[in-house]
Amino acid sequence: MLPDQPAYGATAPGSPAYGAPVYGAPAPTPTPGDVIGSSRGSRILGHVAALLLGALFGAIGTVVHQIDISVFGLFDLPIGLIIALVAIALLLTGLRMIAPSRLASALAAAALIGMVALLTVESPGGSILVPAGPTGLVWLFGSTLIAVVVIAWPKLGERRRPAGTAGTAHPGARPDAVDLTR
Repeated sequence: MLPDQPAYGATAPGSPAYGAPVYGAPAPTPTPGDVIGSSRGSRILGHVAALLLGALFGAIGTVVHQIDISVFGLFDLPIGLIIALVAIALLLTGLRMIAPSRLASALAAAALIGMVALLTVESPGGSILVPAGPTGLVWLFGSTLIAVVVIAWPKLGERRRPAGTAGTAHPGARPDAVDLTR
């Protein structure tokens, strides 16, 4: 490439194609009504993924919740239970934050609680994955409590202003301040 040639289709500032993509077609600009993932297929796929993630986290959490480590021989720390409860809290909170409604997190929570309940039942061979001890009860009721709290928690996104209050009352006022001059 010579020093006076533009690199890969770049043009000089001020020319009509300055800033255009390499192949000459301008990038489509989204309209304000376009929302990523707003098609019916992507919503259904997202809800199916939430169901599968909830079932997966419920199954894995049920299996690993009994893992504990001994701390200097003084007591046993239920590290599996702690990790499993934190994992489901993060899963449900993440789904609650990124999804436009509560449906994805509610589906994941329903699958999670269903999987925990299913794996709590004694198998035909007589084995159980959730014993009736304190760790099993904390896993059973703790996972359900976390799911209920995450779903019931209000969405803390953008604040909505009352009608007729498009801007702030004064230039230095907080965005949620009330204009008392009206």
